[in-house]
Amino acid sequence: MTEDSDSKNEETIKFEGKKTFEVKMRPAKGGGIEKAIFIGGELLDWQVDLNSLVEAMSMGPMYYKAVQKDIEKHFVDSVSDFIGRKVTADDIKQAIKDGYI
Repeated sequence: MTEDSDSKNEETIKFEGKKTFEVKMRPAKGGGIEKAIFIGGELLDWQVDLNSLVEAMSMGPMYYKAVQKDIEKHFVDSVSDFIGRKVTADDIKQAIKDGYI
């Protein structure tokens, strides 16, 4: 085996049993473009309510941070439900880099 094929085998083992994780831009329903997440080729139908986020910002930094934490927890729970196993925020951050979760 060559060094190149050894690294491909290691990568295959590292991502075995995982699904692809892609962040792509796509046309938005109301026009324009939006960021979308695809896991295993399927669209994760999830989005932040921007009006609520802007309202939280106007209420001050403490409230805004609390809302951000709540959004993160809801997102992690949604990804976990979507793929059928528990994941963490760190797992998702790594998936953005690696392309697999």
